Formats: sequence, C-alpha cells, structure tokens
Amino acid sequence: MIRNKYFTTIEKSICVKDIFKNSRFITLVKEVEKEEEIRAFLKDAKNQFPDASHHCWAYKIGINDQERKQFSDAGEPANSAGPPILQAIQHEQLINVMVIVVRYFGGIKLGISGLIRAYRESALHGLKLASRVEKIALKEFMLEKVHYQELGKIIHATESRKGRIAQIDYEDTITVLAYLPESDEAWLSNVTKNISHGRITNKPGSVKWFTFIE
Repeated sequence: MIRNKYFTTIEKSICVKDIFKNSRFITLVKEVEKEEEIRAFLKDAKNQFPDASHHCWAYKIGINDQERKQFSDAGEPANSAGPPILQAIQHEQLINVMVIVVRYFGGIKLGISGLIRAYRESALHGLKLASRVEKIALKEFMLEKVHYQELGKIIHATESRKGRIAQIDYEDTITVLAYLPESDEAWLSNVTKNISHGRITNKPGSVKWFTFIE
C-alpha cells in the first residue's frame, strides 16, 4: 500500500507448501526491487526445484510512474496461474514483491477454475505468512565541510525529521551522509546554512527505501 512516499512490503522471505487434489504447490515469496533480483530469484527457484511441472510467477515493483508488474503462466493454460498470483499481490496491497508458485503435478487435472483457485490461494498463503513492514523513501544528502562542534546539531536535526545518518567520515573536516524525506531538501539547506554560516556544502543524491520507524 502506498501513502505519499510510503509503501508496504513483506517483512521476510517465505517458502510454504499446499496440496490441491494431489498436486503440490510450493510458494516462494521474496522482496525484490530490481530486475536482476527478479531474474536471480527465478533462477534459484528453478535450481531448487528442477523437476517441478511448472514454475509460475508474478511480481510488482516500483511506485507511481515507475510501477512495473509482470507474470508468467510457465506452461499452464493461459491466465490460469500468473494472473491469479498477481491478483494475490494486489489484493494484499504490496509493493516490491515477487511470488513464485512451483507445481508438482499429482495426476489429477484441476481444470482452469481449479488452477486459478490453487495458484491464488497458494500465493495468498505465502504472502500472509511473510508478514508486513512499511517503508519510506528518503533522499541521500552528502554534507561536507562540517566542523566537530556542528556535528551534534546536524544529527539532532536529521533525526527530528525521521531521517537517518548513514555514515560519518572524520578528517580535517567531517563529511556526513544523511537521508531525509525529499521534501526536506530546502529545510536541510537552511539548517546547514544557519549552523555553519553557509560553509557546509550539501550534495543531493539518489532516493532509497528504509524501514519506517514511528
């Protein structure tokens, strides 16, 4: 679920088994953010279960205009496996999640409606067991030319806005790698300007996702 720059994803990876009319359905759930992670997860599943009848999957990553979602029936009848898995992800309102459902055929045909139900319920089972965590988008800011007596004020100011101090490099002057909500960029510039009378430089970077803490 997305709320401004927040979204909900899974807390942990899961592997769970279900049985429908003698067919085994093994559901693998993992948090993913990039295409290479998606490819690696699918490759690992195929290596782990090389003799399975099908390796069906779906994922949903990114938010707003960067959202991407895709699915595969992996040899099952069209739209009987991939779409039900994706529907489960969307039903749970999750982002940055991939679900792979591995099927071992048990000798009894399930029919289209039976396959849809089996894949959707298997996916939902795995997603519910994976629990939930909320994440927040924070932007990188590299603060340079910080003096020692100013460091405590910068740390306090950053934490007061639910930001994070990721790294502090101590040399002749201090460099601080901080993460703050993107909307706080102007605020941070004013804070550092007031603290150092304009000496501290502020270099914005990329946006990353962090676990949200109240």
